[in-house]
Amino acid sequence: MSKKTSRCAGAVAAAVSLAFIAASSYIRPAVAEESLATILSPADGAQLNANQTYKLEYEVKDAPKVHHVHLFVDGDEVEMAHKLTGSFKLGPLKTGNRKVCVSPVNKAHTPIGAQACINVTVQ
Repeated sequence: MSKKTSRCAGAVAAAVSLAFIAASSYIRPAVAEESLATILSPADGAQLNANQTYKLEYEVKDAPKVHHVHLFVDGDEVEMAHKLTGSFKLGPLKTGNRKVCVSPVNKAHTPIGAQACINVTVQ
């Protein structure tokens, strides 16, 4: 191997090493934000009747700054409660696939932690 080829191979090896070190030093895996809320019922994937109302039971861990809870259906806020464990009246809902979420919030209505969500099919 010539000196020129050897220098090129060395430069390529150094560049690859630096790229690997840079990538491993600065790229951090995404960490999911912990949800303080849990939806106890209905179950994720439940089939609901469009003409009925259901009891959505939830619980929220007592955490600093958590003041109350918001209920969302398809991204629209539909109700709120000041109890960390309780239930919401859910429905009647429009037919189709619906995303239902419970979000713990602070006094300024800013979400605290990730919201808990379920997907239901309404017939």
